[in-house]
Amino acid sequence: MSQTASGATPAAESRRTARGPYGWLAFLVLGGLVALSGPLVSAASVLLDVLLWVSVQGAASAAVVIGIRRYGLGGLWPWRLIRAGVVLAWSANVVGWSIGWIWLKNDALLAVYQLGTLGGYVLLFGALVLLGAMIGASRWVGLLDAGIVTVGVAMPFWTFLVDPAIDAGVRSGSDLAFALATPFMDLLVAGLVVRLLFDSGRPPWLVLLAASYAAVFVADSTYLLELAMGQAGVGQTGTGAVATVGWLAWSVLVGSAALHPSLAGAGSLAPAPAVSRRGRVTMFLILVLVSPVVSALGRFVLDVDPVEQPYDDLALMGLTVLLAVLLVLRLNTVARLAETHAAALDR
Repeated sequence: MSQTASGATPAAESRRTARGPYGWLAFLVLGGLVALSGPLVSAASVLLDVLLWVSVQGAASAAVVIGIRRYGLGGLWPWRLIRAGVVLAWSANVVGWSIGWIWLKNDALLAVYQLGTLGGYVLLFGALVLLGAMIGASRWVGLLDAGIVTVGVAMPFWTFLVDPAIDAGVRSGSDLAFALATPFMDLLVAGLVVRLLFDSGRPPWLVLLAASYAAVFVADSTYLLELAMGQAGVGQTGTGAVATVGWLAWSVLVGSAALHPSLAGAGSLAPAPAVSRRGRVTMFLILVLVSPVVSALGRFVLDVDPVEQPYDDLALMGLTVLLAVLLVLRLNTVARLAETHAAALDR
């Protein structure tokens, strides 16, 4: 059914559609400025800090709801999960952190914040899995690619961030579990995001969404580094500038992706051209060669973790073996595909 207003010519409507709305750009620019001001606002007042987080995440939640409704994506499960994840993260921030911890200093509500945040991670992770399935490529191959990226990044991540944070002993029990669960989810998400970028045609909304996950990955990694250095602790109301900007940028970029006009075609993802396979092979080679070397240098030469623990070397050995297994499985899929094509040519 045409929704062109009476009196509007098709040519004028086409030009208006081609230009597209620029609300996403205004949201990105204004939100980016607000995110950059986050460290200054946090240092000025706890109340202003709370209002900043509630406002930015609330605006992102509203943008996601509006964008999904505007472009008719409410019936697709990936976007249902994205909407639920963003709204859940905002609700957990309002109820669990802003009211529960900052105002009431209630440990139970702080746990609500932690569980709600992890729940948002899980929902968004599920959305990425379903988005990958929409490309049309083999789900098994996609998961293998995501696994290779995840394990490759996990090796230096463990050496330089996770292991020192555990040995620092600034957290224990559920607080330690929460502090480690977020970077673990970040690693899983990183693999899926890279796989989506390689396998799809990289529409603008997907690039913005990938940038949002990159921002939160940097923020969580920086916060973990602060934990390892003893600069952050349980229930601390202030964090470093990089972590603050990264977390706020996640909300801004997710909202911008939801408002971008290219989201109108998000009901289906076009497969990437064959040339993207070269970039994938190059990335795999870098991960296989550089990741173990960098991890070993950090562990034995740079001495980034002076506290010796029995599990230190076992973790790196386990990740190395897992990376090798994933690469063998991936090469096996390539070999079977080549054999299938060769048999088809013989016929």
